[in-house]
Amino acid sequence: MLIAFKFVVLGLIALVYYYLINGKFDKAAISFIAGTIVIFLNSLFKIIPDLSIERLSDFVDFDTIGLLIGMMIILPFIKKAGFFEYMAVNALRLSRGNMKALFITINLTTALSSAFLNNVSTVMVFVPIVLAITDSIEKNPFPFLMSLVFSANIGGTATLIGDPPNMLIGFAAHKSFMDFIYNVSPGVLIVLFALIIYLMIKEKSYFSLSEKEKLLLKSFMQRNPREMIKDKKLLLKSLGAFIGAIIGFTIPPTIVKPSVVALTAAAVFLLMIKADSKTMSEVYREIEWSTIFFFLGMFTLIYALEELGIIDIVSTLFVKASVYPFILILLVLWIPLFATSVLSAVPMVMLMIPIVEKVIQTSQLNAHVSSNIWWALVFGACFGGNMTMIGAAANIVVSGLTSNLEKGRITFSNFLKYAFPVVMITGVIATFYMALKTFL
Repeated sequence: MLIAFKFVVLGLIALVYYYLINGKFDKAAISFIAGTIVIFLNSLFKIIPDLSIERLSDFVDFDTIGLLIGMMIILPFIKKAGFFEYMAVNALRLSRGNMKALFITINLTTALSSAFLNNVSTVMVFVPIVLAITDSIEKNPFPFLMSLVFSANIGGTATLIGDPPNMLIGFAAHKSFMDFIYNVSPGVLIVLFALIIYLMIKEKSYFSLSEKEKLLLKSFMQRNPREMIKDKKLLLKSLGAFIGAIIGFTIPPTIVKPSVVALTAAAVFLLMIKADSKTMSEVYREIEWSTIFFFLGMFTLIYALEELGIIDIVSTLFVKASVYPFILILLVLWIPLFATSVLSAVPMVMLMIPIVEKVIQTSQLNAHVSSNIWWALVFGACFGGNMTMIGAAANIVVSGLTSNLEKGRITFSNFLKYAFPVVMITGVIATFYMALKTFL
């Protein structure tokens, strides 16, 4: 029965990843269905003692889910107040009609926003502005849109709350918000500037504008950023709650967990806006329930793999490499870098976390090397998400927004062709950065 159950779990995992890749079934639904089947079969045959509804908190990471829900409550109201549009117009004004300056400003603003806000929300603000600008001056938007995708995913790598994979890794490795700031953000800054330089060299001719194009570009600067703010009171309250959460994240997680901080900030915000039934209906609509259900299913499946010993088999391959710590770090960085392009960042990280935990537990590694293994996973998973159109949520959203364009439409093939050298460059820089962290 045990062997049969192992094959069932492996089959369900394979089914989930199959549908994640081809997109023919909702990822949240297939993950939740597979997880439920595993719990149901285990309830019948009692193969894994702790895999039951009563012990749900033993294998579902409610710290990650709590953090996600807390931020999902606050962020839509920041967007509703017009803060994203305000930032975007200011980026246009800062460019002073210079295409290169506009490119740099928007990409830096996108990266900075993605470090603290949802990547999808960030690109959805900037994509329409970029399309409006490029359409008015008859420019192909493809290079600009691709740079937005890269900047969003790279910027989201910098902090604990920048991307769901970071939250998963942060809680598994007991890393705080400030741990990410100290250890990851310097590498992200280096990679971001290298990316912008590379793209500006690659697209040198793209930034050459005629006099007519310059005049059209300057016309966008006439918009008043303050007019973008739709609700000043809501903006102050939502930003206040968000800033309060960011400050709270600096508290060591041994004292107050980030999930508690995020949920508390969300609760205070709901008090400030005196949330009525209409407001709460809006909150319920804005919370990405699909992400929550996806996590519930995946946590269940990964726990089953762990308890059945399947994770141990894979982790032994990494343990053998632990004799050479930096080789191990390279494996943890580069395997997810490539695998994420097919499997997407979140499910890849969920598979890698128990493997990394087993390696650290069973290998004679010092604390410094063990910590760096986790940072290597962060870089590999997040940077690898830039490889393909399905590698990260922001990629899917941006490509979808181009589906009706006459020129500049993003497809799987042109995305991969354009992104591959970018991912290789970012991977090499991350490798050198990890080498410096390991040997210095």
